Amino acid sequence: MTHVLLLLTTYKYLLLFPIVVVEGPFITMISGFLVSTHVFNIFIVYPLCVVGDLAGDTIFYCIGRWSGKSLLRFSAHFGVTPEKLENAKDFFANHHHKALVASKLIHGVGVSGLITAGFLKISYKKYLKTCFYIALAQSAVLLLIGFLFGHAYLQIGKYLNNYAKIVSILFLLFLGYFIFTKLKNSFKLDKE
Repeated sequence: MTHVLLLLTTYKYLLLFPIVVVEGPFITMISGFLVSTHVFNIFIVYPLCVVGDLAGDTIFYCIGRWSGKSLLRFSAHFGVTPEKLENAKDFFANHHHKALVASKLIHGVGVSGLITAGFLKISYKKYLKTCFYIALAQSAVLLLIGFLFGHAYLQIGKYLNNYAKIVSILFLLFLGYFIFTKLKNSFKLDKE
């Protein structure tokens, strides 16, 4: 992270946007720290972080929207049936705010929700509007954390990495359990 901090202090806003698109939350906190040291201007950083976050969300939406047939081929391996896709589509249609809030705030697993929104062809206008409000609030909070506690950016990064690892492990355990129960049930059906 020291290298990222050095790059941001050298190239400033020119480099900030593309890095936020790729790794938004942590870079937004670092940007808050750089605002506290007067390297960055909050009135430039905040809109860049929001727009960069929305650009990343749009990329994930497009991946889901335009690679739907490829994703559909692999979905059967994970127990995704047409009925489950229809249920997911209904959930996104009726509760898209909840689905997107969870997708944006659960680091590590949430990207799949953003891709799913595109895959299910949820209205891009509704998707972007919801993501915009979430990005406004999330960027403000992360900038504030960076501003107030930025001097501890390495420690914060360590906690975020640990959080992402824990969430990813829990997701993999859940996925393993889900696959195990599906295989176990299919073996029972084969024996009968």
